[in-house]
Amino acid sequence: MMLRLRRGLLLALSLLAIGTAHAVPFKWASQDDATTLDPHAFNHGMTLTLLNHVYEGLVRRDKDMRIEPALAQRWEQPTPTTWVFHLRPGVRFHDGTPLAAADVVFSIQRAMHPDSDMKVFAASIGSVKAQGPATVVIETEFANAALLQSLPELRVMSKAWSEGNGANAPANMRQKQENAATRQANGTGPFRVASREPDVKTVLERNEQWWGKHTTNITRAELLKVSSDATRVAALLSGELDFAYPIPLQDIARVESNPRFKVKQGAEIRVMFLSLDQGSDELRYASVKGRNPFKDQRVRQAFYQAIDTEAIRSRIMRNSVRPTGILIATGVNSVDPAATQRQYAYDPEAARRLLAQAGYENGFELTLDCPNDRYVNDEQVCVAVAAMLSRVNVKVAVNPLPAARFFQKVGAGDSSFNFFGYTPSNIDAYNAMDVIMATRQGGSGQWNVGRYSNPQVDALIKQVLSEMDARKRTELVTQALALHKRDVGHIPLYQQGLAWGMRQNVDAALQIDNRVNLNYITVK
Repeated sequence: MMLRLRRGLLLALSLLAIGTAHAVPFKWASQDDATTLDPHAFNHGMTLTLLNHVYEGLVRRDKDMRIEPALAQRWEQPTPTTWVFHLRPGVRFHDGTPLAAADVVFSIQRAMHPDSDMKVFAASIGSVKAQGPATVVIETEFANAALLQSLPELRVMSKAWSEGNGANAPANMRQKQENAATRQANGTGPFRVASREPDVKTVLERNEQWWGKHTTNITRAELLKVSSDATRVAALLSGELDFAYPIPLQDIARVESNPRFKVKQGAEIRVMFLSLDQGSDELRYASVKGRNPFKDQRVRQAFYQAIDTEAIRSRIMRNSVRPTGILIATGVNSVDPAATQRQYAYDPEAARRLLAQAGYENGFELTLDCPNDRYVNDEQVCVAVAAMLSRVNVKVAVNPLPAARFFQKVGAGDSSFNFFGYTPSNIDAYNAMDVIMATRQGGSGQWNVGRYSNPQVDALIKQVLSEMDARKRTELVTQALALHKRDVGHIPLYQQGLAWGMRQNVDAALQIDNRVNLNYITVK
């Protein structure tokens, strides 16, 4: 008996030692940083990447991007417009308070606030109510084909914590507002924020009281902002980092040639495009006075035909991207791959003729706002676009900006021409269409910074949201995209690629939305 006890004790100690040895810190770097810790304030890739570890929705996505239960352990849909969610028992916020239906109701209503940048994900929700302490009933104004796809983006906050800290509503990012939720976080997720230095470093520590089963052995993660591509790659190869992204295209071979490191590549569902201010009577940052050239479809088409997307693909992006004619990537729900064909061919001569017909035979001067630390080769692409437009007598001054300043400037409408990218984080066509293509009014068009507007497109977008038949829904999306193409509402460029660099002992599941998820990373 004594011998069996001793062996049992030794086995337990050895298992404990293995668990401790495999519990590791993790250091990763990106060219961008989260802009806020408020889960409802900013629909921005890096912000959502960080907050995905801290806050949770009623449902979430697994590593294959499929919807699975999260704070709701089950749900039913008794009518086409009624959803009943039953909350998971035993869930607690990081401050120890238990999750209740009132928190979910408060959070969804908060996400629907006019200052929320996440309200597109609550589109169609008419009401949300608690039915007892552990049941939430969501009533939609009409049948919504994308509701479950959108719910991961409606993250749940503590009602008591938010009200007690004066964070009842999200801070308006475009007006540079802040509140307690901007720099502090109290979620239910697998990690908690241990420290935060905006634009420098954010430290996450594993939440040992999390309701779920940890699928990573990472116990502490330091997220560093390293804007310089060269510095980020050097830090990875020197061993200072475990993981870095994106890896610049010109450095992929160098990283892969080192036996201690590897690069994972794939297609992202982000589309890069150019926005043109079609709403102002006069362009703020152009030499033309008293009128707006971009109100003329011929000028927009001239810009389109002056830009050689194949040259951008091969020379600047080293064949890592796919030129496209629409604002939504293939692989996104309800997008027909055939719709991605570009509307107009690259033709500088045709572009010059169109400009002359519109009264700009001698061209004009214009400023192109461009992030220089947000997307792969972002500034280089902008410089190339400027050079291409110069061949049709349009003189473009590139204005490179750090991402935080860029988004504030462009989001406030303080831009005549800009280079932009968007990922529909719920992987549904409606999201991208409503955010970028819909008329900027009410809760729609949050990032339609060029203020493109077509009532026919708006009507089709609304139909897309409520159409439950998959074939008919795809047809509606295709019709809307065709109208947008004809109008040249934006100038689509390409679907971006992914390149994540890491140590050989790091196993990471590549995510098509480019959100690094620590839950799907292990360190051997």
